[in-house]
Formats: sequence, C-alpha cells, structure tokens
Amino acid sequence: MARRCVVTGKGTVAGNNVSHSHKKNRRIWKVNVVTKRIFLEDENRYVRVKLSTRALRTLRKKGLKTAIKDHGGDLQAIARKKYVGAVSIAPKAK
Repeated sequence: MARRCVVTGKGTVAGNNVSHSHKKNRRIWKVNVVTKRIFLEDENRYVRVKLSTRALRTLRKKGLKTAIKDHGGDLQAIARKKYVGAVSIAPKAK
C-alpha cells in the first residue's frame, strides 16, 4: 500500500541530500502514516483510516468530517477505497 494520508494527501517526497562539498545524493522522505480506527458518531460506526500523524492532531481538534472537508475531500469517496473500509462495529454500551 502507498504511504499516503487520506485526509491531507501527503505522500513520499524525493530530493537530494547535499553535503558540505555540495555533492548531491538522491534520497526520499517518507510520511509518518498510521492506521487508526475512528468512530463516526452520527453514523454509529467505525472507519479505518490511514492518516499522517500531523492529520491525526488535526482530527483531535476538529473531527474527521470537518478535517476532510477543509482539505477538499469527501468521506464517502474515502470510504470506498480499498484500504479504508467501514467496520460495522457499534461501541459497547456501558
């Protein structure tokens, strides 16, 4: 699977390491992506989402739907993707 955040769209970036003598060596920078299960209260279900840790901080502040909307995405389009599936597990009642 690709290292890509479904909320922000951040992915792997390529560039150069530049030494003191200005030799250039190719390298890549990978995004810190984690898979999280997030509960959607209005739909009463969990969604498994691959997020960058930066996007995870945004989700804690704003919520999943607002964060996706702010970055120009659509939750339904994300839920249809292969690696982001809807898990129909309701939370345990206390």
